[in-house]
Amino acid sequence: MNLPSQAGANDVVELRVPAEPSYVSIVRLAAAGLAARCDLTVDDIEDLRLAVDEACALLLPHVVDDTPLEVQFRTSPGCVEVQASVATRDAAEVNRTGFAWTVLEALAGTVEVRSSDGRMSVVLTKRSEASRA
Repeated sequence: MNLPSQAGANDVVELRVPAEPSYVSIVRLAAAGLAARCDLTVDDIEDLRLAVDEACALLLPHVVDDTPLEVQFRTSPGCVEVQASVATRDAAEVNRTGFAWTVLEALAGTVEVRSSDGRMSVVLTKRSEASRA
């Protein structure tokens, strides 16, 4: 079934799933579906799926007290921004020297880590080739 593209839409989609590796596949699926609606290429969609996987892998070891993984997707024509976040202890830090971070930076257009009020977030943005020009 083909859905019409909504490339002009500026939507916000939020997911809250248990902070367990087995639920990351749901987040990847949502990322791919939303990226397709924003007219990203097949290669860009796959890069985004892998980047979301790496971002979640960096966050999950820091989750506290069985709190959920929260993911917010912001879509616009040719662009998807993903903010994945978990509740953490104040001193938690994402490992920015490992392989997962290197892969994440290579796959996403931009990557940023934010920490505030006991939450840590990885924010990544993927843009289509046409929107980068």
